[in-house]
Amino acid sequence: MPSLTFAEFEPLHRMAVRMARGLCRRLGLPAHDAEDFAQDLLTDLLARLPGFNSDQGDLGAFALTCFRHHAALLAHRTHRHRALHHATSLDDPLPEGATVGAMLSEADGYGAWMGQQTDAFADVNRRLDLERIAGVLTEEDAPLCAALARGDVDPARHAGLSRTTAFRRVREMRLRLRAAGIAPAA
Repeated sequence: MPSLTFAEFEPLHRMAVRMARGLCRRLGLPAHDAEDFAQDLLTDLLARLPGFNSDQGDLGAFALTCFRHHAALLAHRTHRHRALHHATSLDDPLPEGATVGAMLSEADGYGAWMGQQTDAFADVNRRLDLERIAGVLTEEDAPLCAALARGDVDPARHAGLSRTTAFRRVREMRLRLRAAGIAPAA
């Protein structure tokens, strides 16, 4: 693995900080989140550094490409997080004229107060789907599923498989899940 000197790392750090600040501005996030984004960008760069070949290009260009790709991923995750958590205020009006806070009871729980869905039927269906999934997947599938769920850069390698074997296993898992009546999430 190539090592970086401070003189090589400092411009990359400044580039990551600038990219993180711009990402926070575009996403409408507080400025203090930029430090976390910069750390994420630098961590991703360091993970990809073994793939850098100085004969094929400049380290700065490689870092910029890595930062852009990971910044797009961070933006996507932020948008997905916002969509899943239904950011809402208790003072938001509902079509009936009441507010969200007036329609929620304490029995609905904290999730409802934070804008999450409180559909009991959806919870039961989700639990049943998870039980069916557990019955379909094998212990052999567990390392690959864990690597995919973590969002590893190279899930096949982290699961101890070749890329071809990993793609085949994913295809087989999808077929088994579909045969069990579990539709794809996306």
